[in-house]
Amino acid sequence: MNNDKEINSEKSKRAINHFSNKKEIKNSDRRGILFSKLPSQQLNPDRYDNLMTFWNNSLTDISKSCNVLIFTPKLLSTYFTVDNVSPIYLPLILNEMVKTKFIVKYEEYIKEYGWSKWVWTKIVVQPFQYYTGLSTPNTETEKNVKFILPEMIKDKAEQLYQHQLKNMNSTTDNIISYINLEKSIKDWFITREELDLLLLILVRDSKALILTNKLNNRNSINNGIEDRLGVKFAFDGEKVQPIQETDFGILKLQTTYETLKQQESKLLTDIEEISHKIKESIRIKQKNHALIQLKKKKLLESILEKRATASTNIHEILFSIESAKSNQQIAQTLCTGVSTLKKINEEISVEQVESILDDYQDAITNQREIDDAMKSGFNSIESLSSVDIDEDQLEKELDQMLQDHLAIEKEEKQKQKQIEKEKQQEQQQEQQEQQQQQQQQQQQQQQFNPNLPIPLKNEEDELLKELELLSVSSNPLPTKQKDENKQKTSELI
Repeated sequence: MNNDKEINSEKSKRAINHFSNKKEIKNSDRRGILFSKLPSQQLNPDRYDNLMTFWNNSLTDISKSCNVLIFTPKLLSTYFTVDNVSPIYLPLILNEMVKTKFIVKYEEYIKEYGWSKWVWTKIVVQPFQYYTGLSTPNTETEKNVKFILPEMIKDKAEQLYQHQLKNMNSTTDNIISYINLEKSIKDWFITREELDLLLLILVRDSKALILTNKLNNRNSINNGIEDRLGVKFAFDGEKVQPIQETDFGILKLQTTYETLKQQESKLLTDIEEISHKIKESIRIKQKNHALIQLKKKKLLESILEKRATASTNIHEILFSIESAKSNQQIAQTLCTGVSTLKKINEEISVEQVESILDDYQDAITNQREIDDAMKSGFNSIESLSSVDIDEDQLEKELDQMLQDHLAIEKEEKQKQKQIEKEKQQEQQQEQQEQQQQQQQQQQQQQQFNPNLPIPLKNEEDELLKELELLSVSSNPLPTKQKDENKQKTSELI
């Protein structure tokens, strides 16, 4: 598991790399403007707002991307250094963030939750100084004042709670050792100090409690890190229940079970290595050495069997506890249901129910009598207002209407037949006309036989000349008529 020094070192690398790759920072001219002095908000509000927006977004971005939950001006100056140039007016920018409560001093935030000065020094200041090497001097106090982003801390605490809810599959999974909790979020790269801060938020929201060695102070978080044993989380939609003796027993069983499983894994590895050594000794015919290794293997197998039996028994105990807690919850639920039912039944008696039912029956009887009276009244009114009607006359009138209807239908059918007959005549006439047109086309095609050979151009000219000579010799024609004959001849050819 990574210690806090390694985590802080990794965070610094990630934060520096993340900030230096921002588009605005890669541009040296733009970076110079952003690193310049923060103007007065009254004199130059636009520039002030632009610079503050950039630094607010940059700090939020680093906090989200690199899980920087607690920071100091000195650390931020390191994160924001690009090409050996850092924003020298960063303290002024941080002061403006404090004024707007965008960031809060860590010490003040802790005091809001009721932590004493001793507790804050015990579990926050001393570990931080130990892990980062920032103990004293007084001249560095302002640079090492720690800040947080309140909204970011709340979001991360809720993320931690949701992460643990996914692993809570039984009634005993809500209790987890502090070490296992750290292991489950090791890829978050957060320090113990930051984890304590997230747990503080969950304790305030009644979503978690800290299990410590001090029995007289189990429901608080006000103990040193070395006293922390585990964390008890609330189930989804519920508040965390106060810590009881059984919670420590469950935590102890879980820790012992995990330790035994680790020992089993180590024993299996050792047995496998010894088996290889025995095979090698047999291969090179070292019988004594092989016998010694075989005895060691048998001893380890005996120990492994005991560890496996113990872990199985502990697992069965945990399962029984889980079943018992489930039964307890069911019993508590039934008890709550019975008490609720009793309270409801106390508000109404059997006599009241019978009285209500009698009243209901009387109301229904009265309603039926009213309905009957209304019906009889309407019937009498209809009998008074009715008119005498001759049934025979009605039948004759109905027969006449039917005959008229049949006559109209017959007339419409005749008209329909006449229309269809006229359509047929028109179709026949159209067919005759089409036949006549086809006959005329056939006659025209017979006059012009396309099978005759087509004369060549020279032959055509000679034929035209002969026709002209014949026409002149026989009967001279006017010039216009000659042209017409010539055209008709050429068309004919």
